[in-house]
Formats: sequence, structure tokens, C-alpha cells
Amino acid sequence: MAIKPELQDKFNTQFETPTPIQDAVWERLSDGEDIFGLAPTGTGKTLAFILPMLSRIDVKLKRTQVLILAPSQELAMQTTAVAREWGALIGVSVASLIGGANGRRQSDKLKKDKPHIVVGTLGRVLTMVDGGALKLNGLQTIIFDEADAMLTEERHDSLQELANQLPEDVQLGLFSATSGVDLKYVADTFHREVRPISVGTDAPASIKHEFQYVDQKARANMLIQLARNNQQALVFFNTISGLVNMQATLRHAHASVMSIGSNDKRQVQRADALRLFKKGEVTLLLVTDVAARGLDIEDLPLVVNAQIPQSKKTYVHRTGRTGRMGKPGRVLNLGNDHDIRDLKRELGDDFELVKAVNTFTQKADALIEKNKPERSRSDDREQTTTARVATKTAQNSAPVLPKAKSTPAPEVIEKPKKKKRSKVSKDKGKPKWANKRES
Repeated sequence: MAIKPELQDKFNTQFETPTPIQDAVWERLSDGEDIFGLAPTGTGKTLAFILPMLSRIDVKLKRTQVLILAPSQELAMQTTAVAREWGALIGVSVASLIGGANGRRQSDKLKKDKPHIVVGTLGRVLTMVDGGALKLNGLQTIIFDEADAMLTEERHDSLQELANQLPEDVQLGLFSATSGVDLKYVADTFHREVRPISVGTDAPASIKHEFQYVDQKARANMLIQLARNNQQALVFFNTISGLVNMQATLRHAHASVMSIGSNDKRQVQRADALRLFKKGEVTLLLVTDVAARGLDIEDLPLVVNAQIPQSKKTYVHRTGRTGRMGKPGRVLNLGNDHDIRDLKRELGDDFELVKAVNTFTQKADALIEKNKPERSRSDDREQTTTARVATKTAQNSAPVLPKAKSTPAPEVIEKPKKKKRSKVSKDKGKPKWANKRES
């Protein structure tokens, strides 16, 4: 049997049937095959590799047998939680190795517990290998989650360093929503021929893709209105600077907002932001593409591209945060005429983008009329002119609320400059196992 009975029983109580990617890879992974699993986002890829990996582990052997690598701290934490939940049924221990956490504590735990599964980011894993805390000589399987983001050219030196530490007969598993992986490079580096197994990379039909023409000020106003109407959304940015500036603007307007876009933040801060967003205590979560890779946020209603992605691959990964497992979802793309035209050209016929219905504009018009007080004819003419200008502005760009009911639109606040510290100050007290490649 591909999956151990205890795991299969739990799966059957939670799901009616395996998803196509789970059905396609369970037996192959259990048999030790080297595969590249391709499936749309939100189709159960994590359990597609977790359950057969758990089923292959010999719990009597106190050593690390499976290594799972993720491109971001958030995805590594999420995968760790899934592995621990299911592994507890059969006595499998799981450790998490991510940058931003206490490295000395991680090192001590590895030496003491010798976990069966290690989930982590590449930099921190290599640090633990270099320091002798993590032993890979007993490894039987290595999984690259979000493989198109893991096996990139800028990581080649680190990947080669990892490959040099792996046993010759290690099983290789790659998983992604897009096919942007150089399989020749994989074969040359890891000396394994992986077999592509695709169950389609098309966008789920349950997701509605919309666009709204905006300028910079209108973009901020749109996000402010989403927050004020308690419309929870994951908001994507192409750059850290764009995210930081927008977060300052939204906080100035007292919007409920947090972010996980910067790797400079402590891991606990990033974890808190994600936890509060999942609990519904934060309305807008601002993210960059790397930070949001593979995030599984149950029943997320809306993804907003505050900055339009430059490639179809990036668009697929972003939009996959909503509409997961066949549930309905919505994507709102904010940009000027040039941005939207380029996006439509990049996506081609695979995605149907429709003009968003601006419900906030309609609410603004209604509030203007409702709150209009009685006054003289001259004042009335002045008020009518003001209402027309406000309505026209809202229809052409961003939602506008009446002055009696809203705060003024905030100005963008530039990111404050950090005080420079000397190199001696920065490195003072750093443990030997810490280095710059952990992110």
C-alpha cells in the first residue's frame, strides 16, 4: 500500500477522494521513484509528498531520513505544521530549520532529537550541515517544494554544496505549479533523472479575475476602502520599497494592515502577522512573491495585485492563494492602462480579465446624496458641483467617500532611513554558525 493505514484512515475522514496530483504520485514516491510533480496551486501538493514520505520512514532509526526544502520561511513553517500533524499518528519526529529563528537552539535540538524529517530553508540547512549538527548520510529522500523558486541560478552554488553532501542513492522529488525548472541542470547537479508528472497547470475555473484602472493615489484609496469595509485580502507587491511605502500610507489611515514582505524582520514577527491574518484579526496582509510562496490560507476571498506581476508564472503563483481546492476566489489587478494592457498580453487566452464593478464608488455616491443638508440656492449649487466632481473622480480612479464620513486621503510616507552601524557592531556577539545566506 502506498500510504500507511493510519494515515489513510485520517485522510479518508477529512477528504472524499485524493486530488489528481495525490493520486498520480503517491505510489511512485512510495516506490522510490524520482519525480517532478506539476499541479495547479491549491490542489493538495503538500499532502501529495508528505504522506508517502511518512509511509517510507523507519521510525526505529533515530536519524534524519527526509529533507524538505522550501523557498521561504513561511512555507517551511507551514509544511512543518502539516508534517508534524500527520507524523504524530505514526511516531515520526519533525524539525524546522529556518533563518530568523534561534540557530543555537535548533542545533542543540538536532543533536539531541535526531528528527526523522527536517523541513527548512536552504541557507539555514547548509549552516547546520557545515556545523555538524545536521547529518545527511542517512538521508533517503529530498523534496524541493516550489521547485521553480528553489532551483534558480542564483542558488546554484548553494545547491551544488548541498548536492556534494547527499548520499548517491537519495530519492529526488520536485513539486511546483509551473514548469520553469531546468531538468538538465537537476540531472547534472544531483545525478538523478526525474520524471515529469503533470496533472495540468491551468488556473482554477472558480477564480474570477478582475482589473481596475488606478494611479498611485487611487491605488492607496482602494486598499483603504477594502480595509474599512472589512474585506480581507492578500496584497502583492513587486518590490519591498513599494510594500513599505504603502504600509506606511495605510497605517496613517488607520487601516488594519501587517506585512511579511521583508526578510529583515524577525521570524517571530512574520509568523505573528500570518497567524493574525489567518484568524481574521488583520484585514490586509502585504506580501512579496518570495514571502507568499505556497502560503495556504483557508477560504481566502481576495488576492490584490497592487503592483502588476511581470510574468505569467508569477501571476499563477499569486492567484493560487485564493480559490484553493475548488472553492470560489477573486483576484483584483490594480494598474494604469499600460499595466493592464501588458498583463492581458502576458496572460494570453489562459485567463479572462474583466473590469471590476466598483461597489465602493456606488456607496460613495449614495452617501453624498444622503448626507446633503438643506441650504440656500447658492450653497446648493456649490454642493451640487462638489458632488459631481467627487463622483467623476471616483468613477475614473479610486473610491471616494464624502468628507463628512471619511478622513483625508493620506500621503505616501517614505521609508525612514535606518541608522548605520559599524561592521564591528553588527558582527559583535554573532555565533559561529550564523552567516548571511540564511533568509
